[in-house]
Amino acid sequence: MKKVPMRIIDKDFNLLGEIDDYESLQFIRRFYKVGEFELHINMDKANTDTLVKNNLIILGSSLNKVGIIMHRENSVDDNGVDELIIKGPTLKGIMSRRLIVPPVNGNGYDSQTGSIETILKAFVNNHVINPTDADRKILQAAIAPDQQRGKQDKWRSRFEVLSDKLAEIGEYASMGWDVVLDIYNNKWIFDVVEGRDLTVDQDTLPPVIFSTDFDNITNPHLIQSLINTANVGYAGGHGDDADRLIQQMGSSTGVERMETFLDCSQAEDVAELTSMAQQKLNELKEIKTFEFEIIPDNTFIYEQDYDLGDTVTAQSRKWAVTINCQIIEVKEIYEVSGFKLQATFGTNIPSLLTVFKRNSKKVVR
Repeated sequence: MKKVPMRIIDKDFNLLGEIDDYESLQFIRRFYKVGEFELHINMDKANTDTLVKNNLIILGSSLNKVGIIMHRENSVDDNGVDELIIKGPTLKGIMSRRLIVPPVNGNGYDSQTGSIETILKAFVNNHVINPTDADRKILQAAIAPDQQRGKQDKWRSRFEVLSDKLAEIGEYASMGWDVVLDIYNNKWIFDVVEGRDLTVDQDTLPPVIFSTDFDNITNPHLIQSLINTANVGYAGGHGDDADRLIQQMGSSTGVERMETFLDCSQAEDVAELTSMAQQKLNELKEIKTFEFEIIPDNTFIYEQDYDLGDTVTAQSRKWAVTINCQIIEVKEIYEVSGFKLQATFGTNIPSLLTVFKRNSKKVVR
């Protein structure tokens, strides 16, 4: 695959230029979280003057591969060539620019009840599309029609970063989200995304198997970890000491049983306590992550046979591992030497920042 051409537009959808002779481009798509990109290009090449903050880059004709320029860096390499480095989030990053600010009459929270899709879109509507404070409105943003996908649930929040909350709810419910361009109506469309089951355990769709035996992956890296995990939780609701409502979540026995306490004191009733505890315990589940470089189009075609968010089968006979796991991150690398595709399957490995946020967050919902 050759380097994909890149178009640059401003926030009002005006085409500013096109670039296809860059030195390298890394574009990272994430199913639950905000993705990112990094571009390296000779400063003297055409249209580099359009690479300024808040302009958008579009990869080819892919309206779901859009980045917001937020970082511009000039440097000189060892050969004395002026190099320009451009970085930023994917278009999903607009959701990182807003906090969930509770309404005046909401008892300190923005509370939402309904299907997972309805809840996600309600948070976006309240803080991006139709916020109480008109200064918070992002005029280019819009929401796709609500199909009420996902189970019925209840979530609430106060002063959390909107994109973090969308990721948290999405991971809990296994429903992704994205922001894509609508070039016909000049809008940035928020919508919920569902992956496909492409594992060997189903027979509805052609299965996708990534394995060293099939010569469609290289450089595998497998992580299975129980460190800082738990499978049984004692959830504490309202009350103090002996009068506090305690509910057990999860089940396991013997040495495999790993217990933790779940602070759910903000829960208003038993139903919310149960739901909140399930979400908190889900954050502590066993980590199973499989990373490798995919050989593009060798066995399966990217974005046709499989895509971000799909659940596939990954295996290494040498390591005696076969797991069904979701594609949660894809890194597309375009360089002079060619195209590379790296993927992460399974569970996100919590970063130090994620663990810190989890431990310091007093109000989850």
